[in-house]
Amino acid sequence: MKKLIVTIAIIVATGSLLSAQAINEFSVYGGGGLSSLNYQLSQGNGSSGFGGDFGAGYTYLRFVNRAVETGTVVYQQMWGIHVGMGLGIYNATAKLNNVEAITSNLIDSENDGFDLLSKLSGYNETQTVMFLTIPVMGQYNIEQFYVMGGIKTGIPLNGKYKSKDATLTNEAYYPKYENWMKTQTFAGYGAFNGKTFDGDLDLGVSFMLSFEAGMNWNLGGNLVLYSGAYFDYGLNDISKGDKQKFINYTANNAENFTTNSVLTSYSDGSKSTAFTDKVNTMAVGIKLRLAFRK
Repeated sequence: MKKLIVTIAIIVATGSLLSAQAINEFSVYGGGGLSSLNYQLSQGNGSSGFGGDFGAGYTYLRFVNRAVETGTVVYQQMWGIHVGMGLGIYNATAKLNNVEAITSNLIDSENDGFDLLSKLSGYNETQTVMFLTIPVMGQYNIEQFYVMGGIKTGIPLNGKYKSKDATLTNEAYYPKYENWMKTQTFAGYGAFNGKTFDGDLDLGVSFMLSFEAGMNWNLGGNLVLYSGAYFDYGLNDISKGDKQKFINYTANNAENFTTNSVLTSYSDGSKSTAFTDKVNTMAVGIKLRLAFRK
């Protein structure tokens, strides 16, 4: 028995000593950078926008010291899981080429049938979406360096689109009279300059692959500051439902026509071509996280 005890004592004295304990971190975070809706337009070009991610979180960590026989710490390791809740803001802009669409078999206020030819130019649409973000990520620390990876769920809270200074020209062909109407602005026909269009966006839940890496700094006491870069990429298409007509014509209010967003519309009246095939989220930027350890 004495030999066994002596042997264990020698191994501990000359080898590495492991000591582990649990750490709870309560944190607030904020980050920003390129934060956009990612899509390709069939007619025109889309560009990314800037946004951010802000919220609070909780991290459960296991802390390990690795030491030599003198008790001097060689390095520290932590691994655990991080969960949180925040607000993600995403922005994007769509710039359309000149769009021409024919919508057939419409009925005007006099109950006459007609075909509507619409030509749109100078259309630039901005989209802004806010998501409730819920990250579930693994975290690993070694000394001052850390990495995180996992899944982030984005639940849409609010979405808006807006375009201004567009020029729309409407012309109507009446088969019954074999005649074109081009200048009757009271009926919605003619050239309309400087039009502003806006409305709500109805988008679905986004499931994002999320990654973060950087360094952590002990601020004294129980406060730790994490600073790093993050990358989120949406795995699924968040556009939902059937596509709609791009230009809305209402017979009883013909001069006040509206447009739907390019994210949810067909580029022509026959519904053969959508402006976008799919929409997903993407973000890359810098993040700071202030944590209180207990």
